[in-house]
Amino acid sequence: MIINLKSQTDLSGFYIIYEGSTNLEKPGWYGLSHLMEHLMCKNFEHLREDFEREGIDWNAFTDSNNVVFYFTGLEENINARKYEIFDLISQFNITKEDFEKERNIVLQEYTDYFGKQTESHTLNLGRKLFLDYDPIGKREDLESLKFMDCLNFFELQFQNPTKIINVSAKTKFDRNDIDFFVPNINKKVKFGPYQEATIEKMNDFGDKSSLIMVSPISESDFDYITFINSMLSSGLSSPLYKEVREKRGLVYYIRCSQVRLFNQGITKISTQTFHKNVEDVYDAVRTVISNPNKYITKKRLEIIREYYLIKLKKDKINQFSNVNHWMLPKGWSVKDIVEKVNINKIREVYDKYFDFDNFYLSNDKTEFK
Repeated sequence: MIINLKSQTDLSGFYIIYEGSTNLEKPGWYGLSHLMEHLMCKNFEHLREDFEREGIDWNAFTDSNNVVFYFTGLEENINARKYEIFDLISQFNITKEDFEKERNIVLQEYTDYFGKQTESHTLNLGRKLFLDYDPIGKREDLESLKFMDCLNFFELQFQNPTKIINVSAKTKFDRNDIDFFVPNINKKVKFGPYQEATIEKMNDFGDKSSLIMVSPISESDFDYITFINSMLSSGLSSPLYKEVREKRGLVYYIRCSQVRLFNQGITKISTQTFHKNVEDVYDAVRTVISNPNKYITKKRLEIIREYYLIKLKKDKINQFSNVNHWMLPKGWSVKDIVEKVNINKIREVYDKYFDFDNFYLSNDKTEFK
């Protein structure tokens, strides 16, 4: 699928999206999507000085659902390069030497992730609850990967993209010789714990505890759940910030967001606090989540609606650098419901998914000590 979007400025963006990512991995391959993302960027090594001279910003990222390569800059430069870029990324020009060097770099990145408290807690909890190794992968798999694994995964994941998104004021991406591939993934995660999951040893991190509160798995209503998460935690005037930080002084930050596990979702509330305050934080969060009549109100809904309407206007102006809506499957984007969302539907979805007694409460100090 080629998506041509209208840029509001002379800045353009060009995105090549491969859907599947970790959902296509299997035991022995955990971390291969992310490693291949690194390796595919080697195709542009000979253009790095040209990109710098032309002011083209480029990079790539791997999440649990997609591998994305992106290039942004002035329209005249982006559109002059876009077909060359696509042709390069469609090739497997990786050497065994590239493979060995980049695998060592990814292993260093792996170590860095597990040297940070919230990140290591999140990764270990994903393994324990969902047998999910995240794009960062599994150390043993990364260490044992072979060059041939990369070739096999290229044929599975990278021969054809799922989408190409071109954002330009004038020029369209209009090649008709491209085959597109949308993987048929019916993968479902279950709520663990899983005894076979490999848990990484964590640092002590002093007297701070990382807390993560995880909702049951949802199979629908993803756009409304995202809207509700914003009602709960968006901004310093949000219910969670006011109760947990401003009123009780227990944390510096608190986040509430939906995590997409391909065609399923979970809500994750995360924060850090002194270990002695853990139960008080749980109590404060419970106070908010268990009182929708007080916190999930028409007034709060309208504040978040206006926030999203303005955000969508800003995103359109900066569309060259923000194509998230066009990467999401149907049913996941708030953009599709923001005009029609109402308090009755919000409360219906809230009552379905936001029972705090059903949340899994995780404290890294006691669970992963």
